[in-house]
Amino acid sequence: MKKIKGSLSKPEPSALVAAAALSLCALLPLRVYQVTTLIEPETGFFSEINFTVPLFYVIGAVIILALMVLSFLNEKTSRTRNCIAPSKSLGILSVLTALSITFNAVTSFTSFIELNGEYSAYIHGPYITFLTKSGAAPLILEALFGILTAFFFCIYAISCFKKDTTLSSFKILSAAPAIWAICRIVFRFLAKISFVNISDLLLELIMLVFMIMFFISFAQIVTNVSPETVAWRLFGCGLPAAVVAFLVSVPRIFLMVIGHSDLIVEGYGFEICDLMLAVFIPLFLYRTATVKKADTK
Repeated sequence: MKKIKGSLSKPEPSALVAAAALSLCALLPLRVYQVTTLIEPETGFFSEINFTVPLFYVIGAVIILALMVLSFLNEKTSRTRNCIAPSKSLGILSVLTALSITFNAVTSFTSFIELNGEYSAYIHGPYITFLTKSGAAPLILEALFGILTAFFFCIYAISCFKKDTTLSSFKILSAAPAIWAICRIVFRFLAKISFVNISDLLLELIMLVFMIMFFISFAQIVTNVSPETVAWRLFGCGLPAAVVAFLVSVPRIFLMVIGHSDLIVEGYGFEICDLMLAVFIPLFLYRTATVKKADTK
């Protein structure tokens, strides 16, 4: 009886990944229903508040809190160490993630060029004021750190293919993903339309906050910088980040597939990097949970 009780209160780390995946079965249908029938694409507000709105947020909050608490309490999660080990599937996915982040960086740079054109056409004040108020500054930084993040993911991909590769000499570069996510969240606060789009904005902010915390832990784990102090956050922050990233990306893909891209909230289009990270994070965590100690040597 005690053994069964303990296994329920402290599931295997891989079971946490499975639980996060199952949680999408409850949340995704609700979110798809909301984006197709309840959310105004021009403003992002709910045009109607029915039972699915509080139900979605309550279930989401419970799932995120449960994942964080169980990750913190789980002994095996807390003992996670440097998980660099050969994994072709993770290496390939890392390359694809790097490509998706590069695409995001190019898109951000293009948006910066467009915003910069608005300054010369309509604004006559100091350029530095324009950069800060329009969101152009975090946008160009997002593009810069997006390239650095893609480069770091490529280096990590190499470590997945070669057993003797170490990332300890890339400690500074490993901070790029977290800074990239910070730039993305700052841009959403500064963009003129951001505070109006309360529904999609809220989910993206939650996603980016958890991604920032995951990236910080990810950097420490793969570069072997005090991994024992942050290991539980890989799961406690990574799983919520992946779940919310799916909730952000999949409904937008669904709208595109059924030919209703016009229902996607203006300014909040589909980002391939969010979907790739939503796939990369669970696979990385599963690999972390199942890799044998001998494989990392």
